[in-house]
Amino acid sequence: MKPFKEDVLEDLRNTCLTITFELKKHFRRKRMILSFTLAVALPLIFYIAPRLWGSFPDSADQFASINLSFVEFLIVISGSLFAGDAISGEFEEKTGLLLFSTPQRHTTIFVGKYIGALIPTFAVVSIYYLTTSFEIIGIYGMDAITIDFFKSYFVALIYTSSAVSLIFLFSSILKKKITTTLLGFFSLIMIFPIISTVLEFVIEVEPWYIMTYPVGLITDVFAAVPLFGAGPGGQVMSSPDFYEGIAVMATYTLVLFFAGVLISAKRRME
Repeated sequence: MKPFKEDVLEDLRNTCLTITFELKKHFRRKRMILSFTLAVALPLIFYIAPRLWGSFPDSADQFASINLSFVEFLIVISGSLFAGDAISGEFEEKTGLLLFSTPQRHTTIFVGKYIGALIPTFAVVSIYYLTTSFEIIGIYGMDAITIDFFKSYFVALIYTSSAVSLIFLFSSILKKKITTTLLGFFSLIMIFPIISTVLEFVIEVEPWYIMTYPVGLITDVFAAVPLFGAGPGGQVMSSPDFYEGIAVMATYTLVLFFAGVLISAKRRME
């Protein structure tokens, strides 16, 4: 029987091997190139168009709020691309017959796959924010990068982790890659936001416990006029509490991640 320390080190090595393999797979399939290109191209639109017309927002906070209002869509797209087939792809293509028969623990495989999806999605968000920061510095100066910009970045990373955890859970349950990808995408873009809207404006209950509700903090931290600031009938949309929103998204991240790993470890190839 191996000593505990050696056992842990072996699991860490195996997890790192899985992460490396997943990253190479994403790069080989050009997913990383596509996502990174979008992360640069989208914020550039908000710089080039006003530059051509010669009219930028009055403040850096307004510019950042408008520019970063689309980072949520990029997070969902990237998370769906990188996590959608993490587990379901192994079952659909039967490649798990080779992978799961290795001496490596199933849990280290699944943890490695999760991290292998999380890293490139984090990178996409970071590139988006880095591009936006260069634009702000070029227009408004270095002093325009305030603590609110970093708070927005932190919120985006926490939301990214919760989104990847949700899609990873779907991938652990479902057998088809396309089903997992579409379910994850539409859950985050349509289903959860619709539920939040119904709760907030029809039932008149703040949907603080819905995973997508705190994502508005990405732009709300700038205290600028929101791009879409009214709900049905002109009602003003409420803004979630910053720390409560972070706690909700962090909870979803951990609960969905562990659920995905546990479900994945119990699945067997047919």
